[in-house]
Amino acid sequence: MIRLDVVRRGHALKHKVMLGLGKLVIGADPPDIMRILFHRHGFFGKPAGLLTHEVLRGASEWTVGERELFATYVSSKNQCRFCTGAHAAVAGRAIGDGVVAEVLATGDSPSLSPKARAILPFIAKLTVEPNKMVPADLGALRSAGLTDDAILDAAYVVMLFCMYNRIVDAVGCEPLDPKQIVAVSKMLLEKGYEL
Repeated sequence: MIRLDVVRRGHALKHKVMLGLGKLVIGADPPDIMRILFHRHGFFGKPAGLLTHEVLRGASEWTVGERELFATYVSSKNQCRFCTGAHAAVAGRAIGDGVVAEVLATGDSPSLSPKARAILPFIAKLTVEPNKMVPADLGALRSAGLTDDAILDAAYVVMLFCMYNRIVDAVGCEPLDPKQIVAVSKMLLEKGYEL
């Protein structure tokens, strides 16, 4: 249940209709984050949707599945149940639930590319201990064959999901229920994040 009641109000008519019809469109109640994104949509929701779409679906050396996995991993490190569950479902559709579960349990998976395996410790450190990042962290990634573009794209995922994790936890978004997981993960994988 959303703790900040303000995100239940102030939606434009278009967004009220979308929230009202959400159950028909996705076959489940719209997730709580939709209320956040639609509240003052021009201020936050629209720019955040465009940024999220570009980071997770735009041109990158990382696959969509890898970027969704990175979002899941960041969210798990931040102990954000909503984002961990939602993005684990999307990543699972793209690269396999077993790979996602393995990374969440151990921080690694032999099923991932060597570059994806190399970036995971960097992602964890940047998420949990950003003040301890040192030039050697980048050197290790470059030695593993990662380009600066790939490193920056992974850092963008960390930045984005540290922001989302704090917002959804502050507002009190409940984790998706099983019906929402199926509908939302399918929709996000197919259509992306632009609102």
